[in-house]
Amino acid sequence: MAPSTSTYVQPAVITDGRLGHLTPEQTAMLQQFWVRLYDIFDGKTQFDQTAPSSFKGQAREEDAAAPQPEKKGWFGRGKKEASTSEAAAAEVAPRFTGQDMYKTFWKLTMMDHPDMIVLKFLRARKWVLDDAMKMFLNALKWRIVERLDELVELSDVELDAKYPKFIKQMELGKGYLRGADPLGRPMSVVNTRLHHKSDQPAETIHRFTLYTMECGRMLVPEGTENVIVIFDLSDFGLDNMDWGFVRLFVQCFEAYYPETLGVCVVHRAPFVFWGLWKLIAPLLDPVVASKFVFTRNNAELQKVVPADRLPITHYGGLDDWTYSYVPAAPGENKCMEDTATKEKLLAERHALEQRFDEVTRSWIVSGKHTASADRDALAKELRAQYTRLTPYVRAKNLYQRWGVAVDGKVNWTYKVKA
Repeated sequence: MAPSTSTYVQPAVITDGRLGHLTPEQTAMLQQFWVRLYDIFDGKTQFDQTAPSSFKGQAREEDAAAPQPEKKGWFGRGKKEASTSEAAAAEVAPRFTGQDMYKTFWKLTMMDHPDMIVLKFLRARKWVLDDAMKMFLNALKWRIVERLDELVELSDVELDAKYPKFIKQMELGKGYLRGADPLGRPMSVVNTRLHHKSDQPAETIHRFTLYTMECGRMLVPEGTENVIVIFDLSDFGLDNMDWGFVRLFVQCFEAYYPETLGVCVVHRAPFVFWGLWKLIAPLLDPVVASKFVFTRNNAELQKVVPADRLPITHYGGLDDWTYSYVPAAPGENKCMEDTATKEKLLAERHALEQRFDEVTRSWIVSGKHTASADRDALAKELRAQYTRLTPYVRAKNLYQRWGVAVDGKVNWTYKVKA
């Protein structure tokens, strides 16, 4: 049954377990996590080298074409018979080394303070080191097998050639990021009425979803860790439902981008949705489930997001803005062809990473359970350096063309009508 009214209360800024607000006990746990992490990076400690359970291995073409048995269990958590393609995937599932984890960790970090990344996993697993480490390593392995690098390295046109109708998803405006709430949390809008599962290959939607997640990371300003997701269910019907997308969405925020979902707004859910919600809700992690808020109309939505941050069209806000896809401009990724400068900047980046490692190792053995000013200064250098590196390792995306993500800054503009 649908909630009678929205119960959302604007949150205060949470500081517990966050950078700059750690207790000595939390700092000691953070140091222990780094000890274990370096033991794995250095090859001193064995770890589970198999791919995470959600790995979709690249089976042989003839096997991939084989009929798939029906899954038992809405999110694939029930038992099912092994298919030929799954068996082939298991055979080619990669094994990972400590160096693989090290390289992927620094690619994951990008412009963020490395501690911020680690702390998300510690908080997600209630500061239980073993559980947090397992979750973290699975997330790193997942990033490798999902080939997330290509989603930032390939242009829109290249992604469209590899995944048919990729650009079509953006042209339609099925999902995009626009604006931020008063806490600086970027807002991701999903227009479910525009999605029909049979209109494009399932892999295209899968890749587009992950692409949007990775773009979103560039739009989180320094000092902010969460995003808001708005599922707009206006005119939603059963033909708009896509269990594969729902499963991926849940997996991402539960396991691979923990402590990232601030609020998930389900807006204008019709009667038909509540039958589906009864199936979805029990499968959600309690922490993720607690982030869901239901708004019946625009007035309730504006209790979550101020009217001056919402478009006039469709949401009754004050922002005179309409979504439009801006295609790539000729030569916008020319920097990526400048291999000499790229290699120079990458060498500079790796030198900073090594300095951070050295200072962190010294911090660990110091016996002081307080923050390290040297580490924090290096984290700022890493952030600034990533800004210089970005044009040489990342293809320009829609949000850069909009002028939102420029030179490491996030600049949302609103055309507020009186």
